[in-house]
Amino acid sequence: MNKALTRNDGQLLKLLEGNIREHMQQVIVECGWEYFRKGYVRKVEVHDQHLLTGVVAGSELYAVSIDVMDFAYSRCTCPYGGFCKHMSAVFFAFCDQNQALHGTPESAYRRLTGLQPEPAPRAAVVVEQRGRATSTPGMEASPADWQEWMEQEYGESWRVCRHSLHSLQPVLSALKGTSKDWDKKKQRLHWMNVILFVLDQAELAIKAVDSFSRYYHEMSFVRMAEPWLEHYYTLVLELSPAEMLEDEREWADAVVGYAYNRALRKEQQLFDWPYIYLALCGKMSENRDWQQRELASMLASAGEHTENADEQVNDTFIHTAIAMMYFFDGQDEEALAHFVKTDFRGSQKMVYTCAAQRLEAGDWEPFEAWMTYLYKQIYAIRSGRTVGPFLTLCRRADTDQPDNLKWTSYMTSLLPHSYSELTEHWFAQKKYEEWAELQMLIGAQPDDLPIQDVREVSKVNPRVMMPLYHQAIDNWISSRNRQGYRMAVKQLKKLERIYKAEKEMDRWQVYITGVSRKYQRLRAFQEELWKGKIVT
Repeated sequence: MNKALTRNDGQLLKLLEGNIREHMQQVIVECGWEYFRKGYVRKVEVHDQHLLTGVVAGSELYAVSIDVMDFAYSRCTCPYGGFCKHMSAVFFAFCDQNQALHGTPESAYRRLTGLQPEPAPRAAVVVEQRGRATSTPGMEASPADWQEWMEQEYGESWRVCRHSLHSLQPVLSALKGTSKDWDKKKQRLHWMNVILFVLDQAELAIKAVDSFSRYYHEMSFVRMAEPWLEHYYTLVLELSPAEMLEDEREWADAVVGYAYNRALRKEQQLFDWPYIYLALCGKMSENRDWQQRELASMLASAGEHTENADEQVNDTFIHTAIAMMYFFDGQDEEALAHFVKTDFRGSQKMVYTCAAQRLEAGDWEPFEAWMTYLYKQIYAIRSGRTVGPFLTLCRRADTDQPDNLKWTSYMTSLLPHSYSELTEHWFAQKKYEEWAELQMLIGAQPDDLPIQDVREVSKVNPRVMMPLYHQAIDNWISSRNRQGYRMAVKQLKKLERIYKAEKEMDRWQVYITGVSRKYQRLRAFQEELWKGKIVT
């Protein structure tokens, strides 16, 4: 039966560590540590309270079985033949799962290799021993005082979460709990600040991860932080900027400043700090006085960074932020002027947001300006991955404004990358002639298309299918093999039914006679025509 160790079984972990220290060479312990850090341990389980099993990916998958009570009976399927690095890796992985019983894997590694023990992170002590923690600053304290206190009490939290962010959840809960008796409006802003602080700790944690396994840690960290971010965005929507009192505005400015300073960094970061910042700015801009002050501050900041060209700041973020502040104020031309100064890859998310809002509101003139800018950017880097959001806007615009040919012009100019979206759009709009012309342009054959689509078009407007079948038949005959001729005959039978439905059998006879004569030297094709009873 698989089960985790209980608190009473913590001695077994100590016993296992002692066995490893006694029986395993230090170099093997170090190799096992590297295997653990790189994520090679696939599975760890406990059986009967004393048998530890695991699977480790070496040059192939190896099964490890460690008898904690009788270490000599421990085994691994690798060819080493003794106490190996795979056993060491499983031990560290199990320590990671049971940090509450035995401390972190890092501390176990340091003990086994004779290094000085790593000092316990302050956050780990504070969460478990909150009664002995220093008193909180209180509701009347300034955001700066709270920030200083959080740094002192929890600023080292990131050290216990190199492999998971689970250690930050109690930190977040503890910090939220410090304001449980506050006024709700102020509490909301405090919680937003706390969430950003914890996200900041996660950013510090990811820096401690080696580059080899960073990708996997990033995915894990981001998933763990999703509910925290969702709560942050929910709190943003609950704000009432126009009704804020002076102390609330002070807290709001502190949260804005926190997000802004993080977004300003040029380094690779876990979270989308520019979006975290702009989501809050979008809500706060409901207070126009605040919006004007923030915009003026940004413009001044942009000027300072321009003068200090060597400063490592995210220029794309600065101009994106300025552009969005202009957009919030309805000044689309000024917004576009600043988006032009950005790296499109870093700002496109917000550009699409602006365009979508203007489309939703039916503001066609500014929407066309946004789409003109987007088209220039997309066309230069067009690919199947980059055109999707732009085509979505084009489709919606063409649906709402069908007389404006610009939208379909954009889509057709992006072929072949826009084929899927365009064919789906024209079919949905029941523009069957355009749909059929697109299939011919791409070289699609009727059998390549969704059968339900072909049936619907053949039923509603069968004539538009004729050129498609003509092209498909010629292509199959051109293959110059028996299978191709059979497929051509199959298409001819379907085409005959369309001519018959359209009551144009005279045209059919002219067509099939022409095909037979044109390819009269292809003996195998003529045989297939006779077998299929196309000609008699």
